Amino acid sequence: MSKYIKPTPLASPEPGGVAVGSLPQAKRHKRKFDAVITIEEPGARPNLRLRFAPDPGRAHLVLQFEDVDTDSLGIRVATLEDVERAIIFARSWADRSMLVHCFHGVGRSAGIALAVLADRLGPGNEAQALDRLLAVRPEVTPNLVVVALADRLLERSGRLCEAVAAWEASAPGLAEARAARLHFARTRPELYAARDSHVGNGGNPPLPRNRETQAWCHA
Repeated sequence: MSKYIKPTPLASPEPGGVAVGSLPQAKRHKRKFDAVITIEEPGARPNLRLRFAPDPGRAHLVLQFEDVDTDSLGIRVATLEDVERAIIFARSWADRSMLVHCFHGVGRSAGIALAVLADRLGPGNEAQALDRLLAVRPEVTPNLVVVALADRLLERSGRLCEAVAAWEASAPGLAEARAARLHFARTRPELYAARDSHVGNGGNPPLPRNRETQAWCHA
């Protein structure tokens, strides 16, 4: 985004709650939560990582992928396995407090948190899952690769993508923010981790593109 937006304060830990935050927020408050999901850049420098000392530790899942809204640029984006690992991890802590964070707390963490909330609320409640996400982090722009993968993994037939698309169509500035982010990735690919033959899409078949909503979700 071209304009700085002050991050929303981190939501308080609550049983069954999902908070979304930035790396600085997570570093300050990580021990308040029962479980933490970290999304970081592949090969992130130590000062850009969040870790717990082994004793006492916390339930902690670390995922590594870039915040890019398409898998067509050869960049290491989320895979089906990444999203599945996050959902399975979150199911083990469904009645405890959870923090999901990335660097800014806007794209990757929002996508993973939306996947977790959609899983918890069940089919038909995709818009409600998005509402819950926006209630704790209004400035989010959920990563579209993650959203599309979650839609597929949870068998929502495009409804999760549709919920995000409908919201973004009515939210001023979001389309421009996504376009600027995508333009940067296309013009400066050397700043991103490359997808290699061992990562790819985890050996999964390509995301389906025969529905308009799925194409939008993975534009």
